Amino acid sequence: SPSALLKRKREIIRDEPFGDDAVMATRGEETSVGDRALYSVQRQVPTEEETAQQVHDAVAAAAAGTVWKHDTLDLRGCHRSGQYIATIVAAGRLKHLACLNLEFAMQVTDEHVAALAEWGTLRRVNLNAAQHVGDRAVTALARCSPDLTEIGLYWNVRVTDDSVALLCASCPGLSKVNLSGCRRLTDVSAKALGTLKHLEYLDITRCTFSDGGLTAVVLSPGPCANLAHLNLYAVATYTDVSFACVGVLTQLTFLDLCGSQSLTDRALVEIAEGSELLTYLNLSWCNLVTDVGMCAVGRHCTRLELLSVHGNRNVTSAFVAILAANNRGVGLKTLDVHGCVGVAEDRDGLRALMPSLTTFTHHT
Repeated sequence: SPSALLKRKREIIRDEPFGDDAVMATRGEETSVGDRALYSVQRQVPTEEETAQQVHDAVAAAAAGTVWKHDTLDLRGCHRSGQYIATIVAAGRLKHLACLNLEFAMQVTDEHVAALAEWGTLRRVNLNAAQHVGDRAVTALARCSPDLTEIGLYWNVRVTDDSVALLCASCPGLSKVNLSGCRRLTDVSAKALGTLKHLEYLDITRCTFSDGGLTAVVLSPGPCANLAHLNLYAVATYTDVSFACVGVLTQLTFLDLCGSQSLTDRALVEIAEGSELLTYLNLSWCNLVTDVGMCAVGRHCTRLELLSVHGNRNVTSAFVAILAANNRGVGLKTLDVHGCVGVAEDRDGLRALMPSLTTFTHHT
């Protein structure tokens, strides 16, 4: 409450021997951006005669000025995010808010996100690892933010198909979607993602979609024409049926298939021949792949900047020779062949073949 803030201000001033930073440091308190904003305005209140409303207005102004700049509200990692959101919303200064970052923010609830969404101006929202946010927040964004282009829901175990499907239907301009770790999602969400006509970035790490779900995404007109970034890290449910379809993504530059135990040469050849613009390709622990698939990668994917086949005991120096023959430019910087017992070249040997190499470890 404002009276509590005023009381807290007096305590801080009375205990302060060395200045603002020293007060927080000597108390051993870990401070966030929002914490510092709240403290700074408390320190500015000069007398006991300040009214409660003046304190409230000062807090709102300081919080907004510190964590809200231009059209962005950034409370990333803030320990008291819910408190600051409530204060800023009450101040009514959000009519230009377009970008909201609550990544790893604490004390954030569905109601806080909904209150910000009600202004109807949000375009980019990061709720990555906001553990207390779920379907109600996503539903509020879907209903109030039709111009949304980016949404991050990394490691959100509360979100379900219902809100994701509504979001895709209500926000057709979505181009960047991060659903990594959203383990409650099914093929219903995958099919909804396939309706997005402008989808360029998709992270579905550990989402347990089936072959049908993945193909519903990559074979749909929008993603097929525009998808440039696809992360399928650590998903064991796909087979060559859907992996081969990834090759239709002609604009793809980033593909992570780490841990895809079902990926074989047949599908990898399809990917290499169809997605020739790849600059990032992670094939760590794809243990069914052999030189057949990797030589296709070497021949067709000549723009690679990073390639990892970490842990693959099937590939040999034959694929390295093909890769070197087609990637002699300045592009390839990272090549991870750790655990590839069939590759004879050490780091010096690899660098002699491909002088552009600077990094030899990607997957640890």
